[in-house]
Amino acid sequence: MAPVDDRAFFAAHGWLVIRGAVSGARVAELAQTVDEVFAASPPARDGEIWEVAGISRGSPDIARHTHDPNIARYAAAALGCARVQLLQDTVLVKPRGGAKYSDKRGEVAWHQDHTYTGYLQPRLLSVRLALTECTTLNGCLEVIDGSHEWGLLGGVRALSEPSVADALGDAAANWAEHIVPLELDPGDLSLHHCYTFHRSGTNRSAHARKTLITRMFDAECTVLREHLPPGAAAHFPVDEAGHLSVAAFPILWPALRGGV
Repeated sequence: MAPVDDRAFFAAHGWLVIRGAVSGARVAELAQTVDEVFAASPPARDGEIWEVAGISRGSPDIARHTHDPNIARYAAAALGCARVQLLQDTVLVKPRGGAKYSDKRGEVAWHQDHTYTGYLQPRLLSVRLALTECTTLNGCLEVIDGSHEWGLLGGVRALSEPSVADALGDAAANWAEHIVPLELDPGDLSLHHCYTFHRSGTNRSAHARKTLITRMFDAECTVLREHLPPGAAAHFPVDEAGHLSVAAFPILWPALRGGV
């Protein structure tokens, strides 16, 4: 499990960085897999982020990362729970830009993940693995330190929005001194709580920024069906206690014998 000081840091700040969590050799393998999937996929529009949700379903190599208990144990420790389940995994490639991108292409606005995952109780986090350097130059993730303590601002818009909306607007300037860029080296992890406000800027470097994201939740969370749009409940099977089915949303920690 994560050291006590890491758990305390996450509880106080709503984010955490784990340095060197994944070996360089493993990062290179995953980056190559992402490049192969990217090359075989329809291209994103110029300057836009290329993102594929549920990528592990079509990639055994990425599935091994998604189900890696050595990664999931950090999530369990940060959330302070006995078991964590997989909600979703995503690959994100922020295209290279260079000086020509003086506009906002490739930016992601300030938001809270729970705006879009509010069909579960708010004991969720995202674990991001850097496959490349993530810097302020190439549009790394930025968080507002301690903003997880604000609770959810605005309503839940689960499974009903085509893109991330700006949840702070001009008010973000009031928190400028609390913004922390999460700069990562390949193999580093960053974790952020589902209430933590975060964004990312344009990639102004000459190279793409590549990240694998795994969203995990406390297995004791129950589904809030009133926050699901009509017809969506069928995609979120539950047990008699209202917990998401482990057959559809597998347990990642603790590791199960015979698992991925």
